[in-house]
Amino acid sequence: MSKAFTKEDAGGEDILPPPRPRPASGDKRYITAEGYRALQEELAALTAPLSQEQKETQARLGEGASRQRAHRARQVAATLEEVQVVTEVPDERRVFFGAWVRLEDEEGEETSYRIVGPDEAEVKEGRLSVESPLARALLGREEGESVRVERPRGAIEYTVTQVTYHPPTS
Repeated sequence: MSKAFTKEDAGGEDILPPPRPRPASGDKRYITAEGYRALQEELAALTAPLSQEQKETQARLGEGASRQRAHRARQVAATLEEVQVVTEVPDERRVFFGAWVRLEDEEGEETSYRIVGPDEAEVKEGRLSVESPLARALLGREEGESVRVERPRGAIEYTVTQVTYHPPTS
């Protein structure tokens, strides 16, 4: 079982990731095809029969681990029913949902993000929620354009140096 759902040193206390904020009624929740597949894979893993090792770990952790697994499976299943997969690109030269964007800040430091839905966002892995201030500022921009974003540490300006809708090669 993934350590993300357990805390071995706490005797199996319920440790779940916080649920993603739900959009207002009628608002659409978008997700990339890759994000949708990742959630499908997570659900399959959560609902698959446990290996003997997983059963032993779960028994050691107590009933809380089993509840956590079932709860997460329900969360993922509900998310899969609510999201809409986006595959169309309105303009490959501009930043829209699903784009990989390379940015350069004021000091010349480069960073890259993919603009994704909030259900698949993970900044440390380069997946930026379309609802974030930076992503909102980038939407519709093209290479060479700059955006200024307010942060808790103060404003920063980024210049878009690349927009692509194909995974970048390392």
